[in-house]
Amino acid sequence: MLPYIIRRLLISIPVVIVASIVLFWFVSISTDPTARLAQSRDPGLVERERERLGLDDPLTVQYGNWATDFVRGDWGESFISRRGVSTEIWNALKNTMKLIFWAIGICVIVSVLIGVFSAVRQYSALDYTFTTASFIGLSIPTFFFALLSIHFLTTELRDLLNWEDPLFYSVGINSADDKSFLDFLRHAALPVLTLSVQLIAGWSRYQRAAMLDVLGADYIRTARAKGVPRRKVIFKHALRNALIPLTTVMAVDIGALFGGLIVTEFIFAWPGMGRLFVNAIVQGDTAIVLPWMVVVATFIIGFNLLADVMYGVLDPRIRY
Repeated sequence: MLPYIIRRLLISIPVVIVASIVLFWFVSISTDPTARLAQSRDPGLVERERERLGLDDPLTVQYGNWATDFVRGDWGESFISRRGVSTEIWNALKNTMKLIFWAIGICVIVSVLIGVFSAVRQYSALDYTFTTASFIGLSIPTFFFALLSIHFLTTELRDLLNWEDPLFYSVGINSADDKSFLDFLRHAALPVLTLSVQLIAGWSRYQRAAMLDVLGADYIRTARAKGVPRRKVIFKHALRNALIPLTTVMAVDIGALFGGLIVTEFIFAWPGMGRLFVNAIVQGDTAIVLPWMVVVATFIIGFNLLADVMYGVLDPRIRY
């Protein structure tokens, strides 16, 4: 397994390099960092800024200079906030990871339980209920569910309980005068719920389909014929193999989540990667856009590698 991991890591390096080249080229031809200076009364300001940023150099030279600085940890300075890009991205990434940590933990447990139960109790009343709920969860737009949760779980719930403050907050990551963990949970509850709905709906369907496929396999029928206890057949033999397809889907989805939950973070004013990206695009802050894209691409590649490693853990027959 270790040689395989090392080999995949070495293969991932040129993939990241190619991704950075494509992203650099795309950002370079689609954005102009000096566009915000076009209305300046100083006629030479744009030329001086382009020279300072090295935009007059050939594209290959620009990429070489940028890549060298990026690898060294010098990601430049934001055009708007004048703070270091690495600091901006790291702060946003930490906030996004807080959402991902809680949401993924909840989604994995709930999705697997629903998928296993629906497969074992196929065509039961609860199976139909979970199926209907999954289709509804997949159909509701994220922004609409977020607005519904804000209305019912903040305003309506506060009025129902006749409380002065709502049970859950819908703006920001913490209150101005309260930095406690409980206050964080009250702020994170609605964004985590909004994120979890569609993930649980999709993952539980994958888990149900994979579990049904495994339960019909010959080795499962053989285990039952030998008198292996039903619980052991389901959780030791069937579930472990049924997790392999779900692992692939989860790895891709989780890797993409590190790019930020653009709709969720914007609605709940959560200072994460998604909100940072939107603000950078709107304000023309290209110094943030390119490193942001490279960081997200790296996470996606890394989680795909993690999925491959998990195959061998879940199924001993898989050897690399």
